[in-house]
Amino acid sequence: MSAPHDVVMGEGDAPENPPVQQPFTVEENIHQLNATDKSIVQLMNHAATALNALTTPATSSIANPSPDAAARKPALDPPAQMEAFRRATDSFLTTLHSVDVRMKRQVLALEEAGIVNLSNAPRQGTNGAVKASLQPNGVGTVGGLDVGWLNSRSTGVERGMEAELWQEALKFLEKQGEKVKLAERP
Repeated sequence: MSAPHDVVMGEGDAPENPPVQQPFTVEENIHQLNATDKSIVQLMNHAATALNALTTPATSSIANPSPDAAARKPALDPPAQMEAFRRATDSFLTTLHSVDVRMKRQVLALEEAGIVNLSNAPRQGTNGAVKASLQPNGVGTVGGLDVGWLNSRSTGVERGMEAELWQEALKFLEKQGEKVKLAERP
């Protein structure tokens, strides 16, 4: 399948001013995600087909085999099963590659829109030092600090929980004291 601006190797040089590629619109990205979703369903169908090609059909009455149960049992055809398995796995791998490419395009679109920043290149300041970025990088770090590590070092949650437990203990003891006073009355 060729596009109008494709150049066949050996027929000449590439055009001097290739057309500028326009980014996909939001609607186009949503349509592509919908198509990818449908392809993922196809992946499951191809996997099921491949597995079914490798299984042997079960008879309806295994416990009480009758003489004509053997006649109703479909004949196994290993070459046909292997061919069905090969076709299903080929379709699976082709569809998987297509999903992979489309998901990479979607990630690039998110990066283009400034929603995610997955670049590994550190930003350089004017003096050559690496500038910390406050943008999340997708792996749990912000500005070179691991948020999980920082949260695990905080004692605020621990102190808050301890205060709540002391309040509950105080309320419990006050209730117990009231019960004792009521039990002492004649």
